Amino acid sequence: MLMRGKWFGAFAFFAATALVTSAQTWRQVGPPGGTVISLAADPHNVQKLYLGTSDGHVFTSNDEGGHWQLLSRIGTGQDDVITHIVVDSRDSNRLFASTWTLYSGGGGVYRSDDAGRSWRLIGLAKETVRALAQSPSNPKIFAAGSLTGIYRSTDDGKTWERITPEKHEDLRNFDSVAFDPHDANVIYAGTYHLPWKTTDGGKNWTSIKAGMIDDSDVMSIIVDPANPSSVHATACSGIYRSVDSGTTWKRYGGIPFVYRRTQLIRQDPQHPETLYAGTTSGLWKTTNEGAEWKRLTPLDWVVNAIVIDPKNPERVIIGTEREGVQISENGGAAFSASNNGFNHQHILDVAMDRQHPERALVVLTFDNNAFLATRDGGTTWSTLGPGLRRTELRHVYAAPTGWWASLNNGGLMKYEDAQRKWVKSGLLVADSGTVLARAAAKARKTAARQSAAKSRAQASKLLPYQVNDMAFAGANWFAATTGGLLVSHDSGATWKIAGTEPLLKQPAQSLEASDDGAQIWAVSGRNLLYSSNAGAHWEARDIPFATAGNLRIYHVNDANLFITTNMGLYLSRDAGRTWNREEVRDLQFQAVAGSGKALLVALQKRGLLASFDAGKSWQKVSDPLADGFFPVLMAQRNGAVVAASATEGILTLETGARSADSTGTSMLLPAGDSQKPR
Repeated sequence: MLMRGKWFGAFAFFAATALVTSAQTWRQVGPPGGTVISLAADPHNVQKLYLGTSDGHVFTSNDEGGHWQLLSRIGTGQDDVITHIVVDSRDSNRLFASTWTLYSGGGGVYRSDDAGRSWRLIGLAKETVRALAQSPSNPKIFAAGSLTGIYRSTDDGKTWERITPEKHEDLRNFDSVAFDPHDANVIYAGTYHLPWKTTDGGKNWTSIKAGMIDDSDVMSIIVDPANPSSVHATACSGIYRSVDSGTTWKRYGGIPFVYRRTQLIRQDPQHPETLYAGTTSGLWKTTNEGAEWKRLTPLDWVVNAIVIDPKNPERVIIGTEREGVQISENGGAAFSASNNGFNHQHILDVAMDRQHPERALVVLTFDNNAFLATRDGGTTWSTLGPGLRRTELRHVYAAPTGWWASLNNGGLMKYEDAQRKWVKSGLLVADSGTVLARAAAKARKTAARQSAAKSRAQASKLLPYQVNDMAFAGANWFAATTGGLLVSHDSGATWKIAGTEPLLKQPAQSLEASDDGAQIWAVSGRNLLYSSNAGAHWEARDIPFATAGNLRIYHVNDANLFITTNMGLYLSRDAGRTWNREEVRDLQFQAVAGSGKALLVALQKRGLLASFDAGKSWQKVSDPLADGFFPVLMAQRNGAVVAASATEGILTLETGARSADSTGTSMLLPAGDSQKPR
């Protein structure tokens, strides 16, 4: 698989001369694509599209999907799944959205009056709202379906009332809702268990299941605007059509049963007999009202959203679970990715080469094709070959010679470019004197022709320890493992304890090296192990705050050494001899990176903090891109800093001096929100 993006400025940002009054501009640099949950088109402007994600982000396009930009975030958490976006048929600036949350117990119906730039909750707070529709005949009326029932608003969402019986055995767990185009009192609703209908605005409900396979989860319902008696419904059991307003249903054939989990259906606005079905196994199409179906996309595409251009129905836009936005100009015969500006891959881990910042590896949360690499700063991305499963992975590293990975069950793997696969690597050996002694003893007991080299190989085995961190200091590679601090002098081929000091055999959890490779730091229990001569000799220093837990060390420069913990952020300006706690509201910290006086800190739970005076004061980075979880921050040796977001891909933060009358691009909170040390 080949993916395309753009590496803005080859990481050229976050200059060492940045001032505290600097303006910041985020740039997303890939990998492109990601999960699209919902798409909506402005009925008054075919060029204007909106896209909803699974973490509350709303993107917009002004050229019908050619380019995208992040517009806003819905909800207060990072887990709002935007199930539907509705552009008001009377006013393009007024938008409505339905959401449910993955973890935080939120959800509801939101409204925007400024074309999606800001949102406010208008009803059904903490409801799992999976469906939302506006009445075509009376646009003031909306219907929303949640796990607890169907709710209706007759005043543009200002107030909502339940129109299904409370705690009804079947009228619950709603997945879809649709209005009759000519009568706002006629509402169709699909549940996890078959469809229902009301003809009197919800006073009475009738089960309309005749012809459907029992226990069908009805995921979407559409009513033909030109012929309201023609209704289509999609379910886990296939696609159904009713020609009598839902009284009876007939299931379409043509799609193999194993592929029939159909999430939505859309009708060609100019050719009613042409239908597009979005399934968990690709996009399917019929041009003869369901008599025959043809799959248009790869089988492994999960299609969550479909928009058909009403003026040019040959233009079909789909939103997928991983491939982002795909557009066809020929009625689905061929699709091409259209993710310019939409970089929303869900990232588990990132490795970046400090020496060569154009090289990066990202690990996606998906089980298949999870490893994407770029060698040209994000212009192109390719999928790495097999051999390593995401579920086996502990962490990935950009070694000077290529990609390496540590495993949850212990050991290391490296990626062999020539073979295009991951292979286990790294032999654990005893120190050289012990190895030679064993080799000599073995040679005396075996045939004279057996070489000491062969005996040395027999004394080695694949590294059995869990590797918690790695650092690359020129010809010396170091690994912090559950079996102690190890070193390799042959690019990872063999490993041994890094010295004779007893503390080096204790479990180590974090590593850092200075830019020139001379200084090495390792966190091991309550001790900071330090070498000033590339690992030739070590000394141990007590860490007074070791009980804070989850200690990780970060070398920003020779004047700034940080340790992040679950209880605070600590700074040393003397290579780790003494430590001061940075007073930033007792937050839990994830990572630190920076250049000169400019520092960036990722919080374990949410967001970023920035300092432009070497940590004397801190400010919350307040931008939709910076409001998530950042598993990795990294400073390149060329002075650049990169942030890897769990949902937004790889980001750069460009800084520059801001003039006194600057009005727009700063993302830091006002000075009153700065977090200064006591």
